[in-house]
Amino acid sequence: MGMFDTVTFRYRMPDGETESEYQTKSLDCECEFYEISAEGRLLKWQSDVGGYADTNFEGAFTMTANEGYCLYFERGTLVWIEVYSQGDKRWPFDPARFMPDQG
Repeated sequence: MGMFDTVTFRYRMPDGETESEYQTKSLDCECEFYEISAEGRLLKWQSDVGGYADTNFEGAFTMTANEGYCLYFERGTLVWIEVYSQGDKRWPFDPARFMPDQG
């Protein structure tokens, strides 16, 4: 049984996917919780303060739900989304596609 982290990303993906919970083995892989903000920042849950903190993540990581995606960050901000089912084509991150929490 493998360990993974959970990433919440309320975003309409370029392929139309609207799932908001993803799994990744590309980050800490210690059952941590992350969220990608409407501005494209990767935030990590900090249990000691009871809130999310910006990770200033630089680089790329993969995540999956119904489909697989690779997210590319530069200077702490998401810039590209690659969709595996679309021939690894990259789309620029568009904050207008963010879906507010419906809860």
